[in-house]
Amino acid sequence: MAAKHKCYFCNEIIESSSEETPYKKRYCHTRCYNSYLKAIKKNKDDELTQKAKESKKRKPIKPNAELKEALSEEEYADKKQYYQYLRELINEELSAKVYALSDQYVSRYNFTFKEMYHTLVYLHEIIEKELVGEVVGLIPYYFTEAQNYFKSIEQVEEANKDIDISKMYKEKVIRIQPKKRIIKQIDIESIGKGEENGS
Repeated sequence: MAAKHKCYFCNEIIESSSEETPYKKRYCHTRCYNSYLKAIKKNKDDELTQKAKESKKRKPIKPNAELKEALSEEEYADKKQYYQYLRELINEELSAKVYALSDQYVSRYNFTFKEMYHTLVYLHEIIEKELVGEVVGLIPYYFTEAQNYFKSIEQVEEANKDIDISKMYKEKVIRIQPKKRIIKQIDIESIGKGEENGS
């Protein structure tokens, strides 16, 4: 005679081995086990429907992308000029790092694209620094120096805007006549006659 086991769920004795199902190193009635599985499935389904209802009640999730500030036509032209000059400097397409750094300088340091363009012009054309690779990293280091340079030029232009330089100097017309060159020529006839007489 087989050993009789108690059901794990209802604690009643299982009469036949056809009615028993192993569960967690013990035994239970097959009907109790099936009821248990149905109850677990129903609980999980209820939890999922509850979570779905709660997620619908929540506010819609905003996308992570931020709206960029609108640019005026002048600012857009400055931005376009800045990136075009950068492309010409490095002779290749700009990397994502260049765009990210440029936007960071505008947002964090309040640089304008026109000022950054002037800084690049200062580095390349004024102090003739050799620019290789992602040159945007140099902008914060030379920014103040470049802005001071361009401000000094503006001040000089402002101070001299009322001065008419066409009247500052007298115009003199100087005509230079080239000297006539005297070309020494050898008299071939006299050389020929001297050879005849000498022979």
